[in-house]
Amino acid sequence: MSSILIVDDEHAQRTILRSVLRREGYDIETVSNRSDALEKMGKKMFDAVVSDMRMKSQMEGRELLREIRQRDPDLPVLIMTAYAEIGDAVDLMAREGAFYYLEKPIDNDVLKRELKRAIELRGAPPARAEDDDQTVPDIEFEAIVGQSLQMQQLFRIMCRIIHRGVNQVLITGETGTGKEVVAKAIHEHGRRQDKPFVPINCNAIPELLIESELFGHEKGSFTGADHQKIGQFELADGGTVFLDEIGDVPLNMQSKLLRVLQEREVSRVGGTKPISVDVCVIAATNKDLKTACDAGEFREDLYFRLNVIPLHVPLLKDRNDDVPILVNHFLNKFSKEYLDAEEKSVTPRAMSALRRYDWPGNVRQLENYLHRIFILSENEAIDLEDLPPDISDDAPPPTDFQVEIPEQGVSLEDIMKEYIQVALAKTNGNQTKAAELLGISRRRLQNRIQNYGIDSQKFKNG
Repeated sequence: MSSILIVDDEHAQRTILRSVLRREGYDIETVSNRSDALEKMGKKMFDAVVSDMRMKSQMEGRELLREIRQRDPDLPVLIMTAYAEIGDAVDLMAREGAFYYLEKPIDNDVLKRELKRAIELRGAPPARAEDDDQTVPDIEFEAIVGQSLQMQQLFRIMCRIIHRGVNQVLITGETGTGKEVVAKAIHEHGRRQDKPFVPINCNAIPELLIESELFGHEKGSFTGADHQKIGQFELADGGTVFLDEIGDVPLNMQSKLLRVLQEREVSRVGGTKPISVDVCVIAATNKDLKTACDAGEFREDLYFRLNVIPLHVPLLKDRNDDVPILVNHFLNKFSKEYLDAEEKSVTPRAMSALRRYDWPGNVRQLENYLHRIFILSENEAIDLEDLPPDISDDAPPPTDFQVEIPEQGVSLEDIMKEYIQVALAKTNGNQTKAAELLGISRRRLQNRIQNYGIDSQKFKNG
């Protein structure tokens, strides 16, 4: 049985809440002030705290939350607040770590739902060694290509989100970084993987149609509504809604979206009966929503509601170590897409130019460029002249170098064999990485390993 501590200076409110929550099977303790709450917590372990924001005309709820955070950072605290203090309550969620705020008069159904969610999240198994930034993520995200430190950090946070069963995530990052790919990976590895993943581009829906698109409409609710329409939130029930470009949602719709996130129910346009929906909401934006809030372009309460777990996808130029891996990934992808297409590799100097480029369009731009090059280039090995001018023009001219060939001559096959062995030794036998070092495809490397009779196993693990 879960234990709940209720903190409120109004006797009637304590009595009502105790009665409501005891019927739900909770063990309830009540106190009237911050001091008694802390004393009670010193004697007994609680699974959650429900506290009023203002007690005895003082903002005791804020002080209590801060002291609870020092004692038990993971203990969920739900704040009850009057309408005039909602801004303070939202601030407590954003800066002080309150789990939820409940507007007075308290909606008992919302209280029961959020209390249940808080206790479930507190009891969820933690991500493995989550405080160790050097820990290898314990989920392999096959659809996301990257081995850089920035991507490993992203993977670690994604693992925590999945293990915790978090239902609201805000993904930030510039256009083309792969925010939808990240959102889909969270869904496909999470508890809702067998349910729908419904992507919605908020920027692509006309303002007059967005409510109908998200929440649906009843027949005859407006001109042209000649049939009932099921909204995207209903279609995603049990699964995940991905709200791409959330920063472009009109202000009047933001309040309705906030209500859906709070109440977990939608109302179709022209409908009279709310419809319960159980969805994970992942939002994404390339905008600075905090700046948009300050400018009055985005609701602050919606921002804090969405921003339960922030997740930032890095720019490609900030993780250029991943460029060779991405290049080989896309070239292999294209060779499988086109019939009779030959595998292509990238010369070292072309790869160097690709790594130096800033990629203002990020991963999407890299994929588009390589797609074009793969189709148009007649060369097996992509070189500088195959690259777009904005990339190749930035490449330094090749340096002059002298090569001494002895009188007795040399064997290029022996040189190639030696380079392959050095690359395998440097990568501990990892053929994919060795191929990247040599600027050839993995299949071509495997063919040469076989032709030269190289035992690649002996290079593994040093």
